[in-house]
Amino acid sequence: MKRALGAPMRVRGQALIAALLLALLLAAASLLGGGELRMRSNAVAHARSVAALAQARDALIGYAISYDERHPGEGYGFLPCPDSGNSGSTPIGACGARDLGALGRLPWRTLGLADLRDGWGECLWYAVAGSIKHNPKPLLLNWDNAGQFALQAADGRMLAAAAPDRLAVAVVFAPGPPLPGQLRPSAPGRACSGSASAAADLSSYLEGDYPATVSGTLTVAAGEQPDGAQGRRNDLIAWIGIDDLFDALRRRADHPDQVDALITTAADALASRLDDADFIAAHSEGSAGLLRIGLLPAGAALGLPAPDRLRLERWRDQFRFAVCTDGSACIDAELDPPSATLACRGVLLFGGERLRSGVGQQQRITPQQRADPAQYFEGDNARHLSQGIPHFSGAARFRVADPHQPATADVVRCLP
Repeated sequence: MKRALGAPMRVRGQALIAALLLALLLAAASLLGGGELRMRSNAVAHARSVAALAQARDALIGYAISYDERHPGEGYGFLPCPDSGNSGSTPIGACGARDLGALGRLPWRTLGLADLRDGWGECLWYAVAGSIKHNPKPLLLNWDNAGQFALQAADGRMLAAAAPDRLAVAVVFAPGPPLPGQLRPSAPGRACSGSASAAADLSSYLEGDYPATVSGTLTVAAGEQPDGAQGRRNDLIAWIGIDDLFDALRRRADHPDQVDALITTAADALASRLDDADFIAAHSEGSAGLLRIGLLPAGAALGLPAPDRLRLERWRDQFRFAVCTDGSACIDAELDPPSATLACRGVLLFGGERLRSGVGQQQRITPQQRADPAQYFEGDNARHLSQGIPHFSGAARFRVADPHQPATADVVRCLP
């Protein structure tokens, strides 16, 4: 009897074990399949985020290099304030005091975009440096403006923006899916989730404990592609350096004429004051050799109308003047074209873009560097300015020889 019953029991036991193994295999396959699907889904969302960041970055650069068309007479290079009220637009008023950076949502309406979303359906965020924002505008704005955002990769390495100080002037964020503790309620009547206050919502979207108003240098940390891990940074970022803006602006066909017109305005105004020895003495930084040397006087001192004053002020650090102390035409100015040497009572020099690499690389970051003529002028011009030697050479007009390379040539205007 026992032998007769044993065989069926062993068969049933083996069948049960087989069934359990099959169930375990099916469960494992399901888990593996689900993990692969999540990975694929995250990869697709990541790619969408990267594409949205690139589109936002391009739109911001386009905004900066076409700013004067939208705001006639105000010049180029400004970036908009962030959206602080979840309206899709930059605020009507200022975003903090002059020279302070600001962080909020990307002002997609102002940029003429749809409500750009990252791969997880979240609206983008955006930070702008005080040195480049449009309201209130910085007093200085040219290709040497400082950045404000230090960039840190997900692995802790510091990244370099396209700028002499390695800092970015703007950063765009894709916030990714919410992490534990981040609450993102829907907002009826608004395109983006969250409240009407970007400042109040910051910690629910970005992991850096960032302030809405930025003073000094702010470190911005990039996250990684979300993979389901808890407590991990997942903000993806794109950024803009000051060189990115002016490399794009240089490719405008009318850019050289815009800059050259500014130089002409400054040269004509200074030439009209050469007979006023007291004025020249008051605005010079001292005498060397046969010359009085100085930074170009402010537009108000030169008697320029208000719009010209503002434009000139933003470029004034690029200029130096040299005037003969005895009022004679003691300066030889060798200009090309017309490949001629002119006798001048004074000259106005414009430094052009800095040499970014190689022998003679120029830096215009610190006050000491900005006071050094060699950081603005090439060849003998820097030495002659420092030593008061009355001979200068350079281009007669500001021109861009190659739109893809910095226009570094010194411009020299003879003041007869």
